[in-house]
Amino acid sequence: MTPEDDPLELQQSLVESALPLVFEAYDEAVEAGVAHPMIVLLDCEDELGGEIARGWLGEDAIDDAIAAQAAGDDSPSESDPTTVLARAIGWDDAQSDLADAFPYLKPALDQGPPEDGVFVVGVTAGGASALTAPWDARS
Repeated sequence: MTPEDDPLELQQSLVESALPLVFEAYDEAVEAGVAHPMIVLLDCEDELGGEIARGWLGEDAIDDAIAAQAAGDDSPSESDPTTVLARAIGWDDAQSDLADAFPYLKPALDQGPPEDGVFVVGVTAGGASALTAPWDARS
């Protein structure tokens, strides 16, 4: 398996390429009073990520976002390769749902919110990874 085909590499790359969006969603959640927000970052063009995104926002909203992304892709860039949705969810609200949907993330979720950054679940390549976006990664 090459790095381009490795789901964990693809999930990490998704999070790294969307750090500004991650921190924006986090900041908005804090301002809205969400306790211990985590960010769920979805690749809307991935089968699993798209299914979750459509469940949250509806078919039309996601299809329109993908079409707008494709229309702006004269030459796909490394930093913006796909249509991404970031949603901040309170830790207590998301922990059990994410553990049910992705049982392999339960050990990371059981550790509680990180102190050294933002907890991010990146969903692409048919699965999810839990990562911490460190505070010093803010741009």
